[in-house]
Amino acid sequence: MLGVVVWSDAVTAGAVIWCDDHAQLAYLRGRENCQCTKSWPEVGDLVQFSLRKKSGSRFARAVRVLAEAVLPQIPKDLVNAASIPATPLRAAPHLRRVG
Repeated sequence: MLGVVVWSDAVTAGAVIWCDDHAQLAYLRGRENCQCTKSWPEVGDLVQFSLRKKSGSRFARAVRVLAEAVLPQIPKDLVNAASIPATPLRAAPHLRRVG
């Protein structure tokens, strides 16, 4: 599967990936699940990975960075999209701001 990193923390070895199937996000936990040549995937990186489902969540494994900084503005874009009001011609987004 392909995805874009929307949140990343190298210190805790965690990341959140927006997946190309537009289903639930995938969570990357632990350096053992990352096959990266650089230190850790960063926000906006395009990644390839396999999925493991556990307890209703999706976890990324064998993560590889295909291209760096493809969409570095994606967190800002998602926040902006969540705040767009509905109109008669456009439904409200399915996103909601949580933080």
